Amino acid sequence: MDLDVVVTGRDGKPVADLKREDFTVRIGGKIVPLDYFARVDAGTIHAPDLSTASPDQVLAAYKQADQAYVPRHFLVYVDVGHLAPAGRKRGLEYVRDLVTRLGPTDRGRIVLFDRRSRELTGWTSSKEALFAALSRIEESGPRTSRLDAERQALTEIDTVMGRNAREQSIHRESVARRYAEQSRTEVRELLRDVGSELRTLAPLAGKKAFLFVSGGFEFQPGHAMGAYAASQPNVLTSVVRDVSGDLEGITRRANASEVTFYTLDARGLDSSGGGAPTDNPLLARSGVSFLARQDSQEGLVALARETGGIALLSSNDVATGVSRVYEDTSTYYSIGVTLAKIPASGHQAVRVDVNRPGVTVRARRGYTAMNEADRERDRVQGALRTNVSSNEIPLTLRTEPPTKSGKRYRFGISVVFPAAGLTFSAGENGRRASADVSLAAMDDNGRMSETSKVQMMFTLPAAANESNAMLQYKTSLETRKGNHRIVVSIRDKVTSRTGTATADIRVE
Repeated sequence: MDLDVVVTGRDGKPVADLKREDFTVRIGGKIVPLDYFARVDAGTIHAPDLSTASPDQVLAAYKQADQAYVPRHFLVYVDVGHLAPAGRKRGLEYVRDLVTRLGPTDRGRIVLFDRRSRELTGWTSSKEALFAALSRIEESGPRTSRLDAERQALTEIDTVMGRNAREQSIHRESVARRYAEQSRTEVRELLRDVGSELRTLAPLAGKKAFLFVSGGFEFQPGHAMGAYAASQPNVLTSVVRDVSGDLEGITRRANASEVTFYTLDARGLDSSGGGAPTDNPLLARSGVSFLARQDSQEGLVALARETGGIALLSSNDVATGVSRVYEDTSTYYSIGVTLAKIPASGHQAVRVDVNRPGVTVRARRGYTAMNEADRERDRVQGALRTNVSSNEIPLTLRTEPPTKSGKRYRFGISVVFPAAGLTFSAGENGRRASADVSLAAMDDNGRMSETSKVQMMFTLPAAANESNAMLQYKTSLETRKGNHRIVVSIRDKVTSRTGTATADIRVE
């Protein structure tokens, strides 16, 4: 388990002179020994820290002379469903500022969400490609599905219906209830997509940052609307069910994959210090404005807090926020703990303390050890959704023309790869190597199949030369009409070396 630990002083600046003995790590409430320790400064691990850094960290780094550059991956997720044009512009300025600061070993990927996600650029180190993707968001016109639903509900509540006060109250409660159900559905869809996007970060090595740019989302969907409809700011209405379970699932998955959330409420503040009504009409309603803002930011706070990141809220100071995130991902302590020494399994609470008074310590608050099946699923789904790939074993994937099979279509798949990618040992009839072969598919609507996995035994004659021999795996897949992406992954059982290959097909 690698922990990225940020320690700042009273002035908010990183504390850079701490030693291994200054840290205490507790897992499940018990102190555990620190097996690896290194200080990452300006994105680099300097000698002699390289000798005590985690092996995974060293393998991921780009070595140059006596220092190693830790690669950083920034997944920029722009949720415009509850973000008016002014807030969207502010959020994009934040991202542009960050892109400007990226170094040659850094990569970014940009995703736009409004009811469903759309990848605007795959993983790239090209600042020009990232800037172009941000410009497309700015030019795409208003996409404010959740904000529009909020405005519509408020208009209906403010419209007097019925001949007496009781009928009006019933009407207002009915509108609030309907809004709560719609809002809950849309927020949960957003959070499901956020959880899915974590898989595109999980297989990557180095520092993994999820930048969530949003206008907030309702932690208790319909709570503030119900309070407004009932004219009682503190009322707990029957329409309220929070999304804490969805958030807990996301943070646990992020912590298992060593992903840190940095969240930004891009709505900013108006001249009076409150949220602009155009960004969130509920913020302009007396009696519920504070409740609405707090509820819409609670999820952003939870994502950052539980994964050791930062929530940037209620501010128009974009530059300072960008500096904090950039510094956070550049200067920190990398601490490694060998999980084999910890008897407990499943989710474990993590706590990091420093024996220096007056400092603030941030690290993820939990961890779940991932098994190889989970890692393989992430690799396959990451390759389905993005341009992520592994070429430790170079694969060549070929598909055959489809043939109709009932209401579906079947097509053959063959994968060719060098025998040197696997680890062979002597057997009765030659040499044998074992590998896991995984296969999955995704259509152009983003619907994924389950990842199927089989364990295969490959053989070579005793006289064959592994250095120039080629191996082949063949199978077939059934699908419907449309566009599909196919991913095949092969993992050597001995060394865990992997290879992935993708193919895009169209079935007409």
